[in-house]
Amino acid sequence: MASTLTRTFLTRTQFTRRCLNAVNVNCTRQLSRTRAAVANVVLKVASQNNNTLHTRPLSAPQQPSRFFSSKTEPKYNISDLSDDDYHTASDAAMDRMVEYFEDIGDEHEIPGYDVEYQSGVMTLKLGDKGTYVVNKQPPNKQLWLSSPTSGPKRYDYDQEHETWFYNRDHHSLKYLLDTEITKALGFDIDVPVDKDL
Repeated sequence: MASTLTRTFLTRTQFTRRCLNAVNVNCTRQLSRTRAAVANVVLKVASQNNNTLHTRPLSAPQQPSRFFSSKTEPKYNISDLSDDDYHTASDAAMDRMVEYFEDIGDEHEIPGYDVEYQSGVMTLKLGDKGTYVVNKQPPNKQLWLSSPTSGPKRYDYDQEHETWFYNRDHHSLKYLLDTEITKALGFDIDVPVDKDL
């Protein structure tokens, strides 16, 4: 497919508006300063070209700006747990998850749904939505997750926040289970993985 180049003549005002629209209006203060600097450069270039700028379509579509939430998740740290502390934290998390998912099975008719817990391994079957496995890993002092949606992950414990978290991106085990299983089952899930603070 051959591309055709078209020339468009814009007034200084039109060009400035297009440039400013390309810069996110809802940016932080620092980006607002950058936007103002860009506007000054645009005005200067436009005035040097007799108030008319020549533009042409881009060969590739522009990507939309990416926005990040101003809310920051706490940065978790891997705690140096004693064996007793690890077993206390992991057993409590496993017990809370198993009890919660057993209650879900009692309250809802979900084809193929089953929860099993044996020797530190919880298996949660969601029928045709797949099977989740969460198991204790005492040598590493971790909880391991196998998800049919996001694959395998290893969770460490942060004693200060009393949270099991994935060290690569710092999401919590609770967040992942809540998000994926809510989507799979079609109703809100609020897994009590972590101890209430």
